[in-house]
Amino acid sequence: MRIFSYIDHNGAAGPSGDVAGVRERIRANLSGVGATIALASARGGVGKSMLAVNIAAVLAMKGRKVAIVDADLNSPSVAAMLGMKPQRRLPMIEGIEPAAGPHGLRVVSSDQLPGGEAPPISFVQDQIDGNNGGEPVAPAPTRPAELSYRDALSRILAQSQFGSLDLLIIDLATGIDRLHVLASMMALDGVLLLTHPSAQDTSAARNAMKIGRAIGVLIVGIVENMVGFNCDGCRAVRPLWPEGDLHGIAREAGVPIMARLAFEPRLADSTDRGVPFVREYAATPTGKVLADIANQVDAMIASRTRAADTLA
Repeated sequence: MRIFSYIDHNGAAGPSGDVAGVRERIRANLSGVGATIALASARGGVGKSMLAVNIAAVLAMKGRKVAIVDADLNSPSVAAMLGMKPQRRLPMIEGIEPAAGPHGLRVVSSDQLPGGEAPPISFVQDQIDGNNGGEPVAPAPTRPAELSYRDALSRILAQSQFGSLDLLIIDLATGIDRLHVLASMMALDGVLLLTHPSAQDTSAARNAMKIGRAIGVLIVGIVENMVGFNCDGCRAVRPLWPEGDLHGIAREAGVPIMARLAFEPRLADSTDRGVPFVREYAATPTGKVLADIANQVDAMIASRTRAADTLA
């Protein structure tokens, strides 16, 4: 097991205890980033990483400078979906060097951290003992790992050397609590919420939108994945789930449904092979929908840039 350790040289509560300081360090480190979006979901298995990879690939192939942070620290998949092998190890002391991916993409993922082939990570916080020559004190073995997920993610965002970017995509782990953690660290330009059209996922999406509004996070759109499958015999998309009332909930919340994706077996195959779907199947209906989502994100970035230029 790899230990992702945050060493607190002041003997204080670590970075999560200094919210303003964390936000300033991250803001300064990401000063060269034009826009930052997060992909979030209330429930798992909806395809966040798949969407992150394909949005990034579309924009990178258009010449945009794009990076992805795989913030699912114990179940990373972005690097594998891009066909990247965890051969190099990223330095964790002075700064984290993103790995180079296809089409000029840059990726920070926990399966590229030192210590082997993607074992589980324990998130701990070390305290410096002033009475012991300044040596770190071993963390208590009973400390729950999740208590320091915030510290690990904040260190990744504050120390990753991205340089100049048009877009940073943060692929969050499942759970709107993760969005809450991220929003406490940094300002986001927008959040894409992913969901399935089932009643359970629709209910979870409603709660996610409520929480997003409460913490001041702008949800720029919803993507419904696996809304149905292409029926060759009837030449129509047949539903896969008993559908919930996502349209009504989204309309009530003032959040647009950005796209609806049908189940596409080649999409699962491409992610397993480490090739972005939009690179091989750009002309397919699913490829066109993915490209449209990416183009909407691109338009949002351009709008933000124009607004910043106007203020300047």
